[in-house]
Amino acid sequence: MPESTTPPPRLNPTAVLAVILGGLVSPMALPLGWFAREQIKRSGERGRNLCTVAMSLGAFAAMSWLIGGVMLYLWYVSL
Repeated sequence: MPESTTPPPRLNPTAVLAVILGGLVSPMALPLGWFAREQIKRSGERGRNLCTVAMSLGAFAAMSWLIGGVMLYLWYVSL
């Protein structure tokens, strides 16, 4: 029986970019991960788990920036 030579679906590049941005603590990882997930649903590409990781990192980054901004503001007004 001949083996199938169909290549596996490609990895979604937007999902990879979202994970990289998440690793750099950028809140942009959250919407990019969501956008990549929608692309994956339409195209059947791989990378759904990367989207989940990117959205988690993006949510963490957004909360970190928000808390850091509030703390910086509170420090500034206390001077």
